[in-house]
Amino acid sequence: MNVRSSGTKGMSSFVSVVALLIGSIAGTSSGWSAVGTVKSAAGAPLAGVTVALKDVMSSRLTTNANGEFNLTYANIDLDLGRNLTLSARIVDGQLVLPCPKDGPVELSMVDGSGRLLWSASTEASQGVARVAMAMELRYGAVFLRIKHADGISVQPVTTGPEGIKVASHLAGARSMAIGSVLEFKLTGYRDTTYTMTEPSESGIQIVMAPVAQEVTCPLPTSFKWKDNASGPIANPGNGWTSIKDFTSVTYNGQHIVYMSMYNGNYGSATMAPFTDWSKAATATQTKMGTSTVAPELIYFTPKNQWILSYQWGPTKFSYATSSSPTGSFSFGKTLMTEAIFTSNTGPIDQVVICDKTNCYLFYAGDNGKIYRASMPIGNFPGNFSGSKQIMSDTQANLFEAVEVYTIKGQNKYLMIVEAMGSGGRFFRAFTATDLGGNWTAMPSASSEATPFAGKRNVTFGTNWTNDISHGDIIRNHDETRTIDPCNLQMIYQGYNPSFSGLYDSKPYRMGLLTLVK
Repeated sequence: MNVRSSGTKGMSSFVSVVALLIGSIAGTSSGWSAVGTVKSAAGAPLAGVTVALKDVMSSRLTTNANGEFNLTYANIDLDLGRNLTLSARIVDGQLVLPCPKDGPVELSMVDGSGRLLWSASTEASQGVARVAMAMELRYGAVFLRIKHADGISVQPVTTGPEGIKVASHLAGARSMAIGSVLEFKLTGYRDTTYTMTEPSESGIQIVMAPVAQEVTCPLPTSFKWKDNASGPIANPGNGWTSIKDFTSVTYNGQHIVYMSMYNGNYGSATMAPFTDWSKAATATQTKMGTSTVAPELIYFTPKNQWILSYQWGPTKFSYATSSSPTGSFSFGKTLMTEAIFTSNTGPIDQVVICDKTNCYLFYAGDNGKIYRASMPIGNFPGNFSGSKQIMSDTQANLFEAVEVYTIKGQNKYLMIVEAMGSGGRFFRAFTATDLGGNWTAMPSASSEATPFAGKRNVTFGTNWTNDISHGDIIRNHDETRTIDPCNLQMIYQGYNPSFSGLYDSKPYRMGLLTLVK
């Protein structure tokens, strides 16, 4: 096993990169280095292991016959002896440079290997130079070299989901050198990481475990579930009337939950992350400053962004982005503006899922129809258009709360849709071999008598609800929305059937279903 490991992505990974690059520039005279050996669990040296600095393609090698590696990130001559630290910053898409003298200014950006990424020329006037930053840089860390009338300045720069950030000075950034991440890869073995504690380390010992034969399970043709023995697993906090429309991902061993809440008006909330569903009852519930009704959370791997999509925002469907699933989100971005039908609610209950080439937006209309739009994966996130109706039935049979998943270990996808039912809400199930193809109802999981999940096939410890309503199957966190048929669980909204008030005031709680094998 790995001595120190890091499974974080997004902002933390590019912070690790800038830390390592800064270590290579400002570290010891020999630059940055990592020296050690890689062995199997049985103690045998492993040759041919790829050793790389996370997210920096130019820094990689393979272990020799003795399993040894010596990864060195050499110093780069950037005229650091003349560094004057100008405190460059980004303002409204422009790089703003305070300069001691007016006159020509030459700028360039290089990566840690010295490769030129970008260059520009401008003029400093009244002590300030400005230049537009209309360019694309891959995520990571680079160095900005500024040649001006009074000398040369060099500053570390990071590029990530939140744009370009310039460090205030090199000396203040040296403490970031700790935390750089090495990756170890070998076919037949589990990928392993190692987190540096110094800019240069020797004697590193890495043990790689072989990949066990992965067990996969077929998706059942019919379903039986058991509910949590004591009823709902979480009740509304903060005096709220209800919590509902749950979305959840599993990330770093924790459950991350977002949801709608109601207390006279609809809003959105999140639960503090927890490791086990038994802890949901005591997880702190926090109302979000921006309402994201019917939220759906995914981590979009190609762009290292967390995407929170929602309805009833500034457009038909909107989304927010963040570098962390529990961090600050940037709201109000357009996911879809078009409306191709008329109903009481309009487009409702969006879900985004991607395969290797495309991203798809599925949604309902509360009108007996399901719709789909798509875009190339390279264009996501963005504004979906060209929606098409892909399924049609009665309003009662295809109502709302559509969810779509990749089934682990199979070339197949699962869609579940909430139906009204005569004895309570339930879910129907459909499958497809292509997200952009046709969907077929599962014969034994698509009626109130034999649902995917409903009162008829759930064993309750406490009969606290008749409804199995809007929720989410427990899934991985990325854009594939992958579920494991070997271990199916589902969170959902339910309420006390004795309640007889208006829909908005229904006291929805969180329930948990576990598949009976």
